[in-house]
Amino acid sequence: MRKSIPVLLLILLIPAGYYITSYWGGSSNGSSDGKNITHAPTGGCPIIENSTPECRPMNDFMKLDKTVYSPTDTMVISITNNGNANFTTGYHFKLYRLENGTWKEVPVNLAFIEVAVVIEPGKSWEQRVNLAHLNLKPGHYRIEKTVVVTDPVNKMSMGIEAWTEFDVRG
Repeated sequence: MRKSIPVLLLILLIPAGYYITSYWGGSSNGSSDGKNITHAPTGGCPIIENSTPECRPMNDFMKLDKTVYSPTDTMVISITNNGNANFTTGYHFKLYRLENGTWKEVPVNLAFIEVAVVIEPGKSWEQRVNLAHLNLKPGHYRIEKTVVVTDPVNKMSMGIEAWTEFDVRG
């Protein structure tokens, strides 16, 4: 019995390791055949919080209608899918305020409906946020949403924290 456990582990780990390396490291664009998917959100860079200046993850698929808002404005968040994999997101977001060089999370006392929004390749989706409900003080803010990218061929998914910055004045 003791000899069979390592053998069983090897039998399970070798295919799993092959599958992971063939998807994430096998081809430059992430697909199993090297043709079907581009990882548009990162431009080929690893998705990490502490990225390097040479390889900084792109958040250009999430944009705001303005960069400066008054505390009573309505913000429009746009997520555009320029890749060929489905994006999935929802209405939930996190909000951070820059204080003394550090991002501090701002409590968002809103109820969010739990609906998965699928954004197909070539499509966009907009969400409106009434800033008056958030009672924001003047300052520099960052809004963050989770976007899940799903490979159309092998259905593997990867979550990305998309964010963009804005100012509140007035």
